[in-house]
Amino acid sequence: MAELRDLSVIVVFVVISAVFIIVPPLNETPLRAVLGFILVLFVPGYVFVSALFPGSDELNGIERLALSIGLSICIVIFIGIALNYTPWEIRLNPILFSISAFTLAFTAISAYRRVKIATKSKSV
Repeated sequence: MAELRDLSVIVVFVVISAVFIIVPPLNETPLRAVLGFILVLFVPGYVFVSALFPGSDELNGIERLALSIGLSICIVIFIGIALNYTPWEIRLNPILFSISAFTLAFTAISAYRRVKIATKSKSV
């Protein structure tokens, strides 16, 4: 399905980022920082915006980009605040797991909403 291609890329990106952040020989490369910045500053907001506005005609690319960056910052801050009050505290593994779980959950919600819209438009 063409409407789920970007969400598939997000899932693969989250997995690759987690590998580069956790695995010892790879986490010493500069690619870890680049992937980490994208994972923290863009991806959570993108899937959240995608869940809120699943239609491709609702927002243009610049609006999606701006909302994705702004909402990613807010989402990561709230995840950090929530983790601060848990026994896991704010450390690398809990942060990586929480951001990845949030991203994958909202990727699934986005995919569901897009498929629902596609089937509705085909039946009409």
